[in-house]
Amino acid sequence: MIFAHIAFRGCLNRGETIRFVAHVHPFITYAEFFKLIFLGIILPLGFNLIMPPFQVVWMGWIICGLIALIYEIFNWYLDAWIITNMGIIDYQWDGFFKKSSTRIEYNTIEGVTYNIQGFWATIMNYGDIMIERMGSGTVVTLKNVTAPKSVEREVLKNQKEFLQNKNMKDQTVLRDLLVSMVQDKKLGK
Repeated sequence: MIFAHIAFRGCLNRGETIRFVAHVHPFITYAEFFKLIFLGIILPLGFNLIMPPFQVVWMGWIICGLIALIYEIFNWYLDAWIITNMGIIDYQWDGFFKKSSTRIEYNTIEGVTYNIQGFWATIMNYGDIMIERMGSGTVVTLKNVTAPKSVEREVLKNQKEFLQNKNMKDQTVLRDLLVSMVQDKKLGK
């Protein structure tokens, strides 16, 4: 969670804290990771054993492979739903210079559902989670998320807590306003 606070701190508003971060299941992206590890690291190491005079070429190849692997890890980690104490942030990272986010406030959420479909999704516990926004009828989806039932539970738990705190604040403001009006009436203002 420490890395999440560092990686996503630019998305947060004042007083907002990260409660949970939902990512795409690594099983979905493992093929890309293994391809980069094999083609970018293992293969040039093998060539280095066979043809040591070209060590500079192989080391350059390995460095390029490591950079590509790090880029894919960032791409996987930074495409996430950030569940905070104030709402949900759908954060999309499409490169070092292209980022986007969509904020969903808890009071605008109409429903949260999840869908686990298929053999591997059931075995590996990943699926899609959808949030329907009130009024607009739009649905925000995070596909192939790890443990979608847990994500749904986190969203609903934090939504309930947010709405209870909001209701308490509204009641306090209303009470103070009524007290002020009664005092003004007694003083003849």
